[in-house]
Amino acid sequence: MTAAPGPFRPPGPRSRSPLGQARVLRADPLGYMRHLRVAYGDVLSFRVGPREILLVSDPAAAREVLVDKAASFRKGRGIQKMRDFLGSGLLTAEGAEWRTHRRLMQPAFHRPALAGMAADIVAATRPTLERLHGAAQAGEPVELGGEMLRVTLRAISAVLFGTGLSDAELEVVERELPPLLERTTQRVRAVVDLPAHWPTPANRRATRAGAALDTVVARIIAQRRAAPEPGSDLLGLLLAARDEDGGGGLTDAEVRDEVMTLFLAGHETTANLLTFLFLEFARHPDVQARARAEVRAVLAGRDPDAADARALPYVNACIQEALRLYPPAWIVPRQATEPVTVAGYDLPAGANVSVNIFLMQRSARFWPRPAMYDPQRWLVGARTPDAFMPFGAGARMCIGNHLALLEATLITAALLQGLHYDVPGGGPTGLHPGVTLKPGGPVDARVSAVRE
Repeated sequence: MTAAPGPFRPPGPRSRSPLGQARVLRADPLGYMRHLRVAYGDVLSFRVGPREILLVSDPAAAREVLVDKAASFRKGRGIQKMRDFLGSGLLTAEGAEWRTHRRLMQPAFHRPALAGMAADIVAATRPTLERLHGAAQAGEPVELGGEMLRVTLRAISAVLFGTGLSDAELEVVERELPPLLERTTQRVRAVVDLPAHWPTPANRRATRAGAALDTVVARIIAQRRAAPEPGSDLLGLLLAARDEDGGGGLTDAEVRDEVMTLFLAGHETTANLLTFLFLEFARHPDVQARARAEVRAVLAGRDPDAADARALPYVNACIQEALRLYPPAWIVPRQATEPVTVAGYDLPAGANVSVNIFLMQRSARFWPRPAMYDPQRWLVGARTPDAFMPFGAGARMCIGNHLALLEATLITAALLQGLHYDVPGGGPTGLHPGVTLKPGGPVDARVSAVRE
């Protein structure tokens, strides 16, 4: 971004280094962005290599970028790099292609459709519950991050494919998805990024992982296409999706891209949210006890269902507060497609803008005691409009936001029943801001049985 002269130039650090602020930003992205916000305010600019970036953590400016002037922006270059893995799914598609896919897919994410997926989500928790009860009985520690990754992967696999995914194929997904996500993180954060087709060790590993996942997804799509009915799971709904005139469904390649996008959006992001949630439960035993008591009062020992998700206000408040402090999609990159004004600053076409959800949701301007985990704030009092947007905002708000919340609520209710979670020492204090926000290290927990 070439800043306009005089008062139209956003405030921010100036560097003569060819790398700009890349080195310090790479070492501690969140810490450095916090420093910049304190020094220069909620709208500022800094340089990474040759690129100037406008960093936005003000709700009104964020709304300009994501809602009011969304037509003047496309997804940022980091998300564009994900096309090598995700193809042209909703996360990476633009323009008419995105609008068509969004329109076709939207009915699959309406509440009635999601209600039918609740039983599959709950069933996916049973292997995890068996391991946790076994660990409690044996007095063995568990690593919550890994457990949450496994349970959310099983949940999204069940929601996507029903019973169509064999145990062997689930093992392939569990093995091959993480290296693809890690390679994506490396590429998004790289100042100088080698093309995905170059035969580097990391690229070769990612290519093999992608091919293995493609084989699994292609088999299930072909099986469903040959079946008399596509099925009632999410894949079946995608295969059956049609335009209002009855035509124009998704091709196999388009369905593949959307499945890969849903694996990313419905797996790691929800796992990270649940890991942070149970970490805060361990840090605040009174909050955990109150949430468990609510679950016990509503469920009385039975499995949760979709209706129960709306009957657990305190559990939902705990989830919202975890989303506020630890938004999985912590930063939203955009690139201007035409000259546009944001927060009074004139930006040229090609300008890079990053909406920092993490900073905005931890700002003392909008949140009393912003660093404190306090679910009660969601049960009383008013909040600043647009100061909370963990799923984005506007037309490109995450299509799976209701699915993610349903999944998080049902898994939380299932895992709280009969079990107490403690993290000796309080767990990792640092954060790892990759493509998604994660704890800065393993979350090693002790699990103990609770008499209901």
